[in-house]
Amino acid sequence: MKTTVAYNGPYSAVEVPSLGLTATKGNPIEVAEEVAQALIRQGWQEIKAKKETAK
Repeated sequence: MKTTVAYNGPYSAVEVPSLGLTATKGNPIEVAEEVAQALIRQGWQEIKAKKETAK
């Protein structure tokens, strides 16, 4: 299962070598749930899926 997280720390971007990417501040990325939990423990923010409402 995938989880969406975003880096919101003091830097404009951070490298995540285990994922082979650079995450920019506030830009959501989708990662495996286990990876997301590790990032959240390091201060990243989980981005909850928006529920669609009927009009």
